[in-house]
Amino acid sequence: MSKLRKVVLTILTVLALMVIGAYAFLQVQLGKIDRITAAETEFTTENFEEDTDAADTLDLSTLDWGEMIGVDESEKEEVINVLIVGQDTRVPGQRARSDTMIVLSIDNANKRLSMLSIMRDLYVQIPGYSNNKINAAYAFGGFELLDATIEENFGIHIDYNVEINFESFVDIVDAVGGIDVQLNRAEVNYLSCYSDAGKKYNDTPVSGLSEGMNHLDGEAALAYARIRHVATDTERDDFGRTQRQRVVIQAIFQQLKDQPWTDLLAVYDSVAGNVLTDMTNDEILTYGLAAYSMGVEEIDEYRVPEDGAYSGQSINRMSVLVPHSWDTLRANIQEFVYGK
Repeated sequence: MSKLRKVVLTILTVLALMVIGAYAFLQVQLGKIDRITAAETEFTTENFEEDTDAADTLDLSTLDWGEMIGVDESEKEEVINVLIVGQDTRVPGQRARSDTMIVLSIDNANKRLSMLSIMRDLYVQIPGYSNNKINAAYAFGGFELLDATIEENFGIHIDYNVEINFESFVDIVDAVGGIDVQLNRAEVNYLSCYSDAGKKYNDTPVSGLSEGMNHLDGEAALAYARIRHVATDTERDDFGRTQRQRVVIQAIFQQLKDQPWTDLLAVYDSVAGNVLTDMTNDEILTYGLAAYSMGVEEIDEYRVPEDGAYSGQSINRMSVLVPHSWDTLRANIQEFVYGK
């Protein structure tokens, strides 16, 4: 064997060993993520989250659900949808109603990332159960039922699921060195532990904040993402909270998008123990690298129902959101997710 061939073979062998070693290392790291178990997929009896004493404000016989639409098989291949559910705590084998629901879409053909926020009080049809708030689907039947509910009501297919304990926000934000967030006066007051009326809100005050741009560490970012009681016309309760969660995600994305993937391991290591998913290690690698390699500058975002497209109603002593037109809502979602 010639000297040149020996050198080439040696180099190829070393490269192969490096690839195998890197792959094995990543498999071990990805193995830190919890997988969905049978206990988390059990279906339970239904209940209604009564949060008002008001009488029903809507005659259910007049409720128009519009025309249900199926999922186009070609669209399943073009866009990968990952449903992210956020809860404050997670006890193995136990489920609560989903506080946060975001569909993260990876459109590799068009080099686009997007996130669709679903308001938890949206009144929907739940397969096999009575009509209820959409956050009840996760409590009744885990991801299987929530995925089916989203597909039936919105006409979009969910490929994979991820549950995140939002305490992991602290570790993620700290791992990226903090995030920059624009705060208004009401938010500063809330985070500083008081409102304009002097009412105490946040039990753990965040000091050193001012109206305008602020650099938040993990604890401050988590407190910001949890704000629900800033009484303004456009950012009340869950509407404002879902918007702030998207702000935090966008800010984290901005910190991460220009970093080499090797530096992302520290961020991953800080969150792995607080993640539950049905994705395999290879699927996480495939779609994670696909999203990272797109080079997009920002994640597109949309919320349903959008402002001006719903009415607040009382049904079965539940405060719910009812779209003015389900056909319009579905059309808007289809356009946002699939570009139809």
